[in-house]
Amino acid sequence: MRRMRTATLVAVGMLVAAFAIAAPASAKDRNHDNLPDRWEKRYDLSLKVKQGKRDQDKDGLNNRGEYAAGTNPRKDDTDGDGSEDGDENAGVISAFDGETLTIDLYGGGSVTGTVDDSTEVKCGHECGQDGSSEESEGAERSPGPGGTEGGEEGGGHPGSGHPGEDECTVEDLAVDVVVREAELHLKNGSAVFDEIELAD
Repeated sequence: MRRMRTATLVAVGMLVAAFAIAAPASAKDRNHDNLPDRWEKRYDLSLKVKQGKRDQDKDGLNNRGEYAAGTNPRKDDTDGDGSEDGDENAGVISAFDGETLTIDLYGGGSVTGTVDDSTEVKCGHECGQDGSSEESEGAERSPGPGGTEGGEEGGGHPGSGHPGEDECTVEDLAVDVVVREAELHLKNGSAVFDEIELAD
């Protein structure tokens, strides 16, 4: 009876150990800066000092923003298009109810304003942007401010990168869509979007 109980305990112990080994490990973040160690190692960032608010390439986008945007924190112009990373991909749409739009900014914080009949919505290709990227960061991307995993930039708008197809409209403003640039003005004490440029 005693041998049977011991054998059962050993079997249960082995099962628990096997389950622990099979369980997926979460991304390590030793310095608690909300940047995975793997990503920081890839770009030779310190794992001892918090890196989230630092901007090694001086492009106006801190490392937390670089991680969320999928850009290289060591290159001021990741896609080589002549514009610094801090001047591109301002953020991602986190909420839109058909009238009020909120964009979570890659550099931190958010901006909220009204979208009305005067708001112009553009796609990157309408503004001469080709949407090309020198390197894909998708595998290392965080669930960005909008909560998506795997670096998908939520393009989803008709005509993305294909001139001649439908242009972007207010209907293309959806959660997780990346915003390259946005302009607002005050109208009767409220912020109203003049122009919203979506990234390809």
